[in-house]
Amino acid sequence: MKPSIIVRDLDYIVTMDNNRRILRKSSIYIEDTYILAIGEYNELRRKFGVADREIDGRGLIAIPGLINAHTHIAMCAMRGLASDYVDVIYRIFWPIEKAFTPEIVEKVATLGALEALKSGVTLLADHYFFMDRIAEALSNIGIRGLLGHTIMTWGGPWVGEDEFRKALDFVEKWRDRSSLIKPVLAPHSPETVSIEWFKDLKEISGREGLPIHMHLAQSERELKVVKERTGTTPVRLIHDIGILGPQTLAAHCIYIDDWEKSVLANTGTLVVQCPTTYMLSGTFFHAIDLLRLGGKVLLGTDAPCYNDNIDVFEEARSFIYAQRLQKHDPAAIKAEEVFSLVTSRAAENLGLRELGSIAIGKKADIVLLDRGKPHLNPVFNVISNIVYSSTMGDVHTVIVDGEVVLENFKSTRVNEGDVVRKGREASKKLLRRALDISPELEDLLGTIPSLG
Repeated sequence: MKPSIIVRDLDYIVTMDNNRRILRKSSIYIEDTYILAIGEYNELRRKFGVADREIDGRGLIAIPGLINAHTHIAMCAMRGLASDYVDVIYRIFWPIEKAFTPEIVEKVATLGALEALKSGVTLLADHYFFMDRIAEALSNIGIRGLLGHTIMTWGGPWVGEDEFRKALDFVEKWRDRSSLIKPVLAPHSPETVSIEWFKDLKEISGREGLPIHMHLAQSERELKVVKERTGTTPVRLIHDIGILGPQTLAAHCIYIDDWEKSVLANTGTLVVQCPTTYMLSGTFFHAIDLLRLGGKVLLGTDAPCYNDNIDVFEEARSFIYAQRLQKHDPAAIKAEEVFSLVTSRAAENLGLRELGSIAIGKKADIVLLDRGKPHLNPVFNVISNIVYSSTMGDVHTVIVDGEVVLENFKSTRVNEGDVVRKGREASKKLLRRALDISPELEDLLGTIPSLG
């Protein structure tokens, strides 16, 4: 049993509970991994006694732990190499990814996991190669993961039957190993996975109760390749196979028509939108349309070498800016609704009802923001301040599953300097290996002085 914790006298608690209550000068009592009570400090002490640990919440804002529904944290190793290029998946990412080793992945994933933690993320959905090492990284940092080893039949950097077996082995290894890690199935996309494998994965998903996390209609090339190979579009293909539904996280869904928007909404498919990636590539996305159709939308930061960070606050406001501009509607969507897409509604849509809000009986996944920063003052509408003004630099403390894993802006589990140094050196090693394997990258990227 974990030590009890009381977070006392918080300036604000943004509960995101069913009534969307915002509490002032209240305290949170945590026992083991759950929120036991919320109320006035002295009353909680009288009722439950002295907690094993007390955190002074004065000057802090408590929010539920943030949910990042689509990312690839190990890709922080390629930060700064892609944002000013086009067609980056095929021209940059896949050639570099051929150079990954398990050791490199674990070091850069630890760097990415630390960045996620420091941005207030308590759960992330990651879809990548060498997933066993990424699970270890998340476990060491202390945050939750919906994790799947990427499966590709052809086309990408790591393909074939061996990768399929690794994906199933990952599920078996991590199914009951950690309270923080939940394995999923992760076919890459209709462009790179055969119909036969998708049918196999559908059967496994149904039999084992495993979610599916995939890319869908993410690029013009995917649309073209799938049409040429199957005579239909990616969304129609996946719908015909029977994979769309509330068990499926479908990242992006950019190249879709009105019928496909309707079927995504009507099937309850979890469509993850990553606004910064789309804005950088000059691409429209369809979140408002899907929400208006009753669809389920979540937010992700995508790879931290696309938008070059894992800042969910930035992603939330980018969502609002982009959709208001795209719809020419200044009232298209508001801060509280978008904040719910990374907290309460995200947890509900993912079937993780113990997460997503600060309420009695919920898991103690709580983020404390430092409201003393100039850009967070004055506070007239606390949710507006959080969505429009906060950054990852405001994350003061993070509690995951009843454990303080970030305190006073620092990890309690790892030496941050060591993580950064090892991640930086592993990233250099990756790029050196990639240039040896794919010399054409040097012509594309130019000389990179820091490799010396």
